[in-house]
Amino acid sequence: MTKTVLLVEDDSLVRESLARVLADKGMTVLQATNGKEGLAKALTGKADLVVTDVIMPEVDGLTMLARLREDSKGKDLPAIILSNDDQTESLNQALQAGVTVYLSKAALDAEAISEQILIALGS
Repeated sequence: MTKTVLLVEDDSLVRESLARVLADKGMTVLQATNGKEGLAKALTGKADLVVTDVIMPEVDGLTMLARLREDSKGKDLPAIILSNDDQTESLNQALQAGVTVYLSKAALDAEAISEQILIALGS
């Protein structure tokens, strides 16, 4: 069964390169450019996992996840943070929001990130 990943990332280069790698691995990829758009797409129930940046326009990734957790459709949806924000406060908020994995954009390339996504999906 094909898994669907929702990528919520305002940097188009990061989002599109990761989407391409995930699609090459047989996944369906939904994309959003900010937390507001990401929340709306996540609440459709079509994603098996959300990958989100922290710092984005309109609604940041941590706020998006907190709102997602308030809805029955998003309460248990696995989530991965993909960010360059390594502040302790952000890490703590991510853990409170039930984030599965917290990955650094600077430390990993799209292939390594996609492997972490596959692990989180149990694939």
